[in-house]
Amino acid sequence: MLQVSMTDQMLDALRHTPEIPDSLRRRVDTARPEGAAFAVTLSDDEAMAMVEMCQWYIHQDENGDFPPKAALFDSIVTAIDDAQT
Repeated sequence: MLQVSMTDQMLDALRHTPEIPDSLRRRVDTARPEGAAFAVTLSDDEAMAMVEMCQWYIHQDENGDFPPKAALFDSIVTAIDDAQT
């Protein structure tokens, strides 16, 4: 199991994602405070599913920059990657 550190903004973005499966929503809803962030426990399969879902939202604008929503989902993917190392 992975312990993924996420901010309240990351969790809020996931909670408001219509495509999030119930299994991942339960994981997000049971995040526990850990210092200034929250710890989300994910299995390897759940982590992969969350990364794949987040990738739908990661795109650059015409200037090559990440819009705020895309940057937020990119930070979720980065947090999962960090937890796997």
